[in-house]
Amino acid sequence: MAVKDFENYEIFPYYHNNKFYNLITDLDLELAEVRELLNYIEEHGLMEIQIKEHPDMALLCEIELSKAKFVVDLMNYEILIYKRIEIK
Repeated sequence: MAVKDFENYEIFPYYHNNKFYNLITDLDLELAEVRELLNYIEEHGLMEIQIKEHPDMALLCEIELSKAKFVVDLMNYEILIYKRIEIK
């Protein structure tokens, strides 16, 4: 199993719907994808679930959007985006 090298990851502060997020990734994402991802997270209350049910642990999620599936960890308004899989 390959170990992911986090050396190339960057933190992108992002303000969305009156909330501040830190997006942590090494991927080049389109702004529309970022907004769709954050809208999905907010609509499904994923941050609130993580904070309430797993306050000391990240919540691993697979989120399928219109053009891609994302594998992310959520913790206290930080979103670590591991993988983007394009949907054909």
